[in-house]
Amino acid sequence: MISANKEQKLYITEIQKKIMDAFLVVANESNSGTRITMNEIANKVRMTPQAIYRKHFKSVIEISDTIRDEITDDIIKAMDEAFVKDKNLPILEAIAREVIPVMYKYRFAIRIFYHYTEYGDWFSYIGDGFVEWARPFLKKDLSDVSIARESLLHLYVRIIIQILLQWVAEDSPAPPSIYCDEFLELCEMLHLSDYFDRSYLDDSL
Repeated sequence: MISANKEQKLYITEIQKKIMDAFLVVANESNSGTRITMNEIANKVRMTPQAIYRKHFKSVIEISDTIRDEITDDIIKAMDEAFVKDKNLPILEAIAREVIPVMYKYRFAIRIFYHYTEYGDWFSYIGDGFVEWARPFLKKDLSDVSIARESLLHLYVRIIIQILLQWVAEDSPAPPSIYCDEFLELCEMLHLSDYFDRSYLDDSL
């Protein structure tokens, strides 16, 4: 299981949070292919670009990366805590119970990054964490599948993430209380439980 703790804990000051929020507002007001400038962000928080550069962020890219790091940290933390609450929880139910509410909390930011391709692929930020977290749950006996285990793992993790992103990137996504069941039903339709739906403490791990 991966941990949300990093060598250097992500710490965000109140002013940095306001700057990050301003980035999202500017991105939401802009065309998805338009690069955001520090001047636009500075105007939203009534600061000079120079003040932001000197004290808070070295670039607009650093602002966007910090936002995504914050979201990813909270998602990974939710993944880990799912098994503190219930060590026998199947992986797909863990995602439904713990990860979906976190993604819903950050739905505005995730929707912007999902559509705003100027600042990279969202999967590249969250994908590695999901892969490492899901790895212990992948069935060992996959003799009926011709695809290599690692390729299969990445494929199904990408499918799961894409399902979640398409939901949360909607203008008005269904709340977790409704979508959790829909997510599990969709996973069942795609037979994802055939590969992942096991408890972390399964003796075959």
